[in-house]
Amino acid sequence: MLPFTTWRRISGAKENIVATPKKSSSTDLIERGRKTALGSLTSGIGSALSMMKTASDLANTATNALKVAQSVGATVKATRELQQLSLNELAKRAGVSKSMISRVEQGLTSPTAVMLAKLAEGMTVSLSSLLRGEFGPPVHIQTEAEQPIFKDPKTGLVRRTLSPVSPDAAIEIVHNSLPAKKATGAFPSHSAGTQEHIVVLAGKIEVIVGRRTLKLSQGDAAQFVADIEHSIKNIGPRKAEWILVIFAPARGGSKGR
Repeated sequence: MLPFTTWRRISGAKENIVATPKKSSSTDLIERGRKTALGSLTSGIGSALSMMKTASDLANTATNALKVAQSVGATVKATRELQQLSLNELAKRAGVSKSMISRVEQGLTSPTAVMLAKLAEGMTVSLSSLLRGEFGPPVHIQTEAEQPIFKDPKTGLVRRTLSPVSPDAAIEIVHNSLPAKKATGAFPSHSAGTQEHIVVLAGKIEVIVGRRTLKLSQGDAAQFVADIEHSIKNIGPRKAEWILVIFAPARGGSKGR
């Protein structure tokens, strides 16, 4: 229906009023239906894009985890072969099954920090050397981008090696973080004379060394001989972080978490 014009006189003058009739109820329903359909379509597209981003993030995470597993596995195998150790010999030394070592070397599984520590002990090398994949340049410079980062798939422990990885280093400096209420699991005893120093940066942790239990909070520090089995547990409600310094004079190298 076209607009229509009415005239009315106001104080001797005419005023032109253009009036538009109200929409019919059927037109109103069609308009509301169109808006509802458009809203549903927009929401559906948004949900689909969100799902695609989530799938992409998961794929990238899986790809990165696979690359780390393959890199660590190749280093374990190269180190074992350099020392002319068979899978059986390393299995006996490290206390890890032959089949598991094989899977690690092939990059078919992501080893835990404890398992890597056992393999390092079995081959008398540092855990960081297995994560780094190389011993670094002669001057032992390691930029932040080169610092090996390892995330334990079982416990959530994140281990960043801060100090340069080299075959002659007697000291190793590591930044560790552990989710709330999680434990690292028992690390094997290190070579005689190995010492570990811990400085808590955030949270509360429980350090178990043999039969002794040490409870540390932010700002606290502890030192202990690490030639016996030891572990760390986050006893706080939030993520715990600490600096670990490992001194291993007996081997001229370091090992540990």
